[in-house]
Amino acid sequence: MKQIVGLTKEEAAPLMVGILSGESIELHKRVKRCDFCGYFWHDDSLRNTKKTCSDVCKTGIKTLQRRDQREKEALREEANGLKREKKKTLKDDYVWWLEYPYWVNEYSMIKLGWKFEKPFKTSTIDYINFKNATLGSGNRRIPKRIVSYDSKKNENHKINMRLPHDNVNENKMIKPVTTYFLSGDKKV
Repeated sequence: MKQIVGLTKEEAAPLMVGILSGESIELHKRVKRCDFCGYFWHDDSLRNTKKTCSDVCKTGIKTLQRRDQREKEALREEANGLKREKKKTLKDDYVWWLEYPYWVNEYSMIKLGWKFEKPFKTSTIDYINFKNATLGSGNRRIPKRIVSYDSKKNENHKINMRLPHDNVNENKMIKPVTTYFLSGDKKV
C-alpha cells in the first residue's frame, strides 16, 4: 500500500487492479486478504500475524469455529451412543400445561413459587377484601346513595338538565338550568 501513497489516480489505478486481482500482493508482505470477508487490508500488528481486517470479522470467524466445534461434538456423541441431556432446572418441576397445574417437588415450589404467588396472612387478606369492598376499583370511596321511593313521603325527585334551545338567548347569554320534577311538569 505504501507504493500507492503519493501517486496520482491514474498512476495508482494499474497497481490497484493488480492488488484486487491478487497478482501483486507479494509486493508488500503486510497487505493481506481477510479470512472472513475477503477484503484486502494492511496488517499493522507487530509480528504480522493478524488474519482478519476488523473485530467484526474476528467475531464472525470465532462464531463459525464454535458452530463447527458443536457439530463435531454432536457427531462424536452420536457415534458413541451418548446423548447430552438438558440440564434440569427448578422450573421443570412445575406442570403448568394441565387443567390443574401442580408442583412435582416441594423444594422447587418453595424456592420459585413465592415469586409468582406471594402468600399473605389471613388478617392481611381480610383487610384487602374490606378495602376493595369499601373503596371499589380505583381506590375511591363508593358514595352510599339511598333513594327512598316511598310514596308516603312527599318528596319530589328532581332531574337537572340543559336543553340546547333553552341554554342560549338572543344575546348569547347562558340561561339558568331548568329543573323538571319526575312527578309532573312543574317548573321552578
